[in-house]
Amino acid sequence: MERTIEFPTYRDLMKDKKILYYISRSDYFLKEMGYTDHGIKHAGWVAEKARFVLLETIGDRRKAELAGIAGLLHDIGHVISRHDHAQNGAIIAYNLLKEKGFFDDDLTEITYAIGNHEEETGIPATEVASALVIADKSHVHRSRVRDERNIFQDIHDRVNYAVLDADLEVEKENRIIRLVLRIDTEISDLLDYFSIFQPRMEMCRRATERLGFKFRLRINDTDL
Repeated sequence: MERTIEFPTYRDLMKDKKILYYISRSDYFLKEMGYTDHGIKHAGWVAEKARFVLLETIGDRRKAELAGIAGLLHDIGHVISRHDHAQNGAIIAYNLLKEKGFFDDDLTEITYAIGNHEEETGIPATEVASALVIADKSHVHRSRVRDERNIFQDIHDRVNYAVLDADLEVEKENRIIRLVLRIDTEISDLLDYFSIFQPRMEMCRRATERLGFKFRLRINDTDL
């Protein structure tokens, strides 16, 4: 039987000044290193989509809320380093959340998901972790580019800037999770997208299979 939710939701935590500070501070360091936006807009998008994925696939509201919280906090490890930020972020998240009414099994669901969201080291072995991976790796959009003047020098900025729209769809009847993109190919060739995102899409495939679904990609109204 699904337990009632006694802990703050990710939307509640978006009003927490300390949580917002860590998200903002991690994004500040990434900005200084030259990376795309990882601030509250990215964190909020990932949180909402991770929650949505679990609600639409397994229908477990509690796990969906845990996925949302993991999505909100998944990048805060950048206050320590870009390297190992997933594992560092899991530890920071544990300390931020432990006094907020979470049971240990809920805390460890969140920390495992955060600690395993990067394709180099992560294994999406749980439903919460899988939802976080799918949401995080799907968030590519021009709004994440900090300075459009960089798009000709940086392939990540160029690909992100070329994406005019990105969304996740769940087809329950066909058991498909689909990333739908609209890309301006005058800005970036589709080969650029696959050259940098292929490992992320492979991780999405594994995460989607963990939920009993198949991962599909649709770009400019063409199913790939």
